[in-house]
Amino acid sequence: MSFLIRNIAFCGALLVLAACSPSPSEQANEDAPLKAWRPFAADSPWNTPIPESPEIDAQSKGLISDFAGGGSLYINIAEWSVPVYYIDMDETPKHEVFDLYPGQYGRGFELPREIPIPDGAQSARPEGGLGYIAIVDRARNLEWDMRQAHQRDDGRWFTGFGAITNLRGMGVSPPWNEVEQPNLVASALASGFPLTAGLIRVEEINSGRIPHALMFAYPGAATGGFTSPASTALPVAESGDVAAQTGMPLGARIQLDPAFDVEGSALSREGKIIARALQDYGAYLGESAGGNVLFAESAPTQLKAWDGTLASGELQAVFTPEMMAKHFRLIAMGDVLPGPPPD
Repeated sequence: MSFLIRNIAFCGALLVLAACSPSPSEQANEDAPLKAWRPFAADSPWNTPIPESPEIDAQSKGLISDFAGGGSLYINIAEWSVPVYYIDMDETPKHEVFDLYPGQYGRGFELPREIPIPDGAQSARPEGGLGYIAIVDRARNLEWDMRQAHQRDDGRWFTGFGAITNLRGMGVSPPWNEVEQPNLVASALASGFPLTAGLIRVEEINSGRIPHALMFAYPGAATGGFTSPASTALPVAESGDVAAQTGMPLGARIQLDPAFDVEGSALSREGKIIARALQDYGAYLGESAGGNVLFAESAPTQLKAWDGTLASGELQAVFTPEMMAKHFRLIAMGDVLPGPPPD
């Protein structure tokens, strides 16, 4: 199975959530004018609040306990998150962008290609890390995502995988096993999510509200299965890691209990904004990681904006393993689908 098959996107139809109406308070919050730009359609899974009395997954207690065992919650910012560059495509230099894996590319990266990349753009951890980079033209509602992206000394750009997302859409794509050309619905993330989906953004923190679900990762993410709105599963390790196979699958949605007293907590202003988003919208599992993490945009200008405003350890003192085991819950997942077979 190719690299692309492991990174397929999924157009999850969240019928259960769509059928449920939000609570009056959630509806009032959702109807309030947005002060910050928000990608994807209003009825996208990313932008749909959790209803007042959602169905809780039967495995919630055990899986949340497993999640809490990954340690306190913190925010990926500097090294492992997603630098986002907001551009005007007409004014941005175009690059051919060569494939690290010839013939493996996503929608919009067909050859010949010209990808707008601003001068000085840098991916996260280009020295062999995940190397994510997202380039967004908000006027055109387009997003160019790349994984393992880096620019060599001769000026040429390379990527392990790239795809374009229509930001007017739902933020999800067809499942890996329901399309003839899986690479054309693939994503730079293992879950198939667009890179900007679920990111904590500077503009949102400054506005005082995050009006969408977040994305999280943790060490025990399940292998071999996924649930909507993810598209595919993490591959099963050759060692057959049992612990990883029995955690939450990609696409799982967790929620901070709305009864938790955010205002009375020791959280900072920024921490309270994030906590309210976790109550109203929750967070979708999008990747595996070495710890329990949320994600924030991390281009150099964004890192400068975060300095003194949002820190990686913003949540850790309050979101301890004990607190999360007690105050988080897993929204009913529906069917857990099998991922691609191993190579």
